[in-house]
Amino acid sequence: GIYTTSDYTELFKFKDLDLILELTKDENLREALIKDKPSGVLLIDHFDAVLVWNFFQIEKEKTKFIRKLHRSRNDFEKIIEVFDQFSDHFGKIITERSNYSKSIREELVESERTMSQIIQGSTIPTFVINKDHIVTHWNKACEKLTGYTADEIVGTNKQWAPFRSGERPTMADVIVDEMKTDDIKRYYGATWRKSDLIEGAYEAEEFFTNIGKKGKWIFFTAAPIKLPDGKIIGAIETLWDKTEEKRAEQERERRNRELFALCSIYTALGTSLDLENRLHAAIKEIVNHLSVDSICLFIKKTDGNFDLKYSYGISKNLCRQSDSTDKNSIINQVAQKGELTLFESIAVGDQNDIGMYAPEGLKSLAFIPLRAKENKIFGVLRVGRKKLKSFAPEEKNILDLIGNRIGAAIENSILQDKFKKSEEKYRSLFNNDPNPIFIINRKTFEIMDVNKRAEECYEYARNELLGRSFLDIGDKDDEELADGLKAISHDESILFSKKRHYRKGKHPFFVNVNVCYAEYAGTHVLLASTTDISDSVEKDSQLIQASKMTTLGTMAAGMAHEINQPLNVIQVCADFFLKMIKKGTPIHNEDLKSMANDISSNVQRATGIIKHMRDFARQSEVVKTKININDPVKDVFKVLGNQVKVHQVELKLDLDEDLPPIMADHNRLEQVFINLVTNAIDAMDKKGEELGKQDWKRLLE
Repeated sequence: GIYTTSDYTELFKFKDLDLILELTKDENLREALIKDKPSGVLLIDHFDAVLVWNFFQIEKEKTKFIRKLHRSRNDFEKIIEVFDQFSDHFGKIITERSNYSKSIREELVESERTMSQIIQGSTIPTFVINKDHIVTHWNKACEKLTGYTADEIVGTNKQWAPFRSGERPTMADVIVDEMKTDDIKRYYGATWRKSDLIEGAYEAEEFFTNIGKKGKWIFFTAAPIKLPDGKIIGAIETLWDKTEEKRAEQERERRNRELFALCSIYTALGTSLDLENRLHAAIKEIVNHLSVDSICLFIKKTDGNFDLKYSYGISKNLCRQSDSTDKNSIINQVAQKGELTLFESIAVGDQNDIGMYAPEGLKSLAFIPLRAKENKIFGVLRVGRKKLKSFAPEEKNILDLIGNRIGAAIENSILQDKFKKSEEKYRSLFNNDPNPIFIINRKTFEIMDVNKRAEECYEYARNELLGRSFLDIGDKDDEELADGLKAISHDESILFSKKRHYRKGKHPFFVNVNVCYAEYAGTHVLLASTTDISDSVEKDSQLIQASKMTTLGTMAAGMAHEINQPLNVIQVCADFFLKMIKKGTPIHNEDLKSMANDISSNVQRATGIIKHMRDFARQSEVVKTKININDPVKDVFKVLGNQVKVHQVELKLDLDEDLPPIMADHNRLEQVFINLVTNAIDAMDKKGEELGKQDWKRLLE
């Protein structure tokens, strides 16, 4: 009938609950009951429960003793016996209580020893103070960090000594004193905050100049040590040396500032403004980011002297007075050495022209040469500050980089001016060339640029030509040109003769195309120049046509013979038909058929000769097609066969029928062969006349 539960919070549901007796010896449960029990409910923990139990035992034995004493009040010996029994039992209770207290004390001692070992063995600097602000623990890590030994600190209230030059509460003292927020701020300002991890703990970060040779950044956390009832009896404080991390963070921030400064200066120098405005913008960025009190920029002139281009801040009037013609001046010396030069402690009376800056309030000066490629000097930048030795090592590096960048900007500006003049000269030559010029992408053959003459000759606007393929302005099936453009290499020039190109509106004309390898805007391209040869082609055609007419005149006799032969056959057949008709004699079918075939074949022969001569005489453009070279050779002797016989020349044709086809114009080849045969016949006639009438054998092969 006894109520049991595994969840202690179930006990809180009883309305008449007045007392909870905890007998588990579980400290966690004890603390949970103290924290969670309803107000007005009394808790007796396992330690106090022993006292209650002892009280009940004593009361029980006391009651027994009184009863026995009443029963034996006349028996003195019995009274003594009863008293001895009561004393023995009471002694057992005291012994049990003593043993229990002893075990509790041993547990506390062991717990204290364990905590001391944990604190001493920790690699985290740690110290502990009690409620009286006396240091009870100061571990080895704390000794190493602060330089103070435990013997010097433990047992004292000098926990502040390693950190401060004067007595002041540590964060552990703040915890023990349970200071209010305003009091904490009075000591720690805005550097402290409540811990997010430990209830009732505070943490802060501060730089302590007394620790180490150069001081250290310490992050420290102090937490309370409490009794079960929540009473603070001490505090533990841990320390974390963040010096290296802080220095790394500061170094990172410094580098970021340097990078931002350099980017700002580089950006100012890289704008599209003219050089003078870019230099002014860069100087302003230097002033903003490097916090200088004076700055002057001297640019080297062609005569070797230096011209003041910019001055800012104090001593700018002195900058104007600097004698750059003096070879012993600091500006000239820095330019000659080509190295950054520092004067970190300026005083009146210093040698050279340095001392004159002292009355102006400048204490440190840096002279930075403006270098570019191959250490060429373009000027000197002079930077000044009012503080002594104010240029840190990292700033020297920044100033050197700035000098190099300004030097590069000046050099680039000079090169750009030269390039601009060169570009203007190139563009003038390019546009005034009498022939059309095309700049072509060597991979895609797209037109990248053209001159004015190309626009005029091809009757296209410039934007209509740019981006088009160079092959599109000629015959698209011109494989020779396409293959030639692909195969062209460095230091090579190729001439493509008599190529047909088209003006806007597809009007054809003939050009010679000369192509070579070139460089344009930093890329490799093809440079094509075209020459209009339309007039030359027209004259050549006229000459060729005239030559054809001459050849036809030469062949007239042979042609007459070739045509007369089929005409004679036709005439004979016609005479035969008339004769047989007059006689009234019928003609046999076989004879009619034979003579009809003769007439037909000779008509075809005559028609072929006439057609061939008409084709030969026709003025036509050169059209190359695949032909068998034997065909124009055979056609020659269709019109010159009789002429060869008339001149008593023996003809031998030995033609290989397995020759591969060639790309050529049949008509032009035939004319070439006719000229060769005619010349050979004329030569044999002339030679025969010179040697006299003999029995010579004339042979044409």
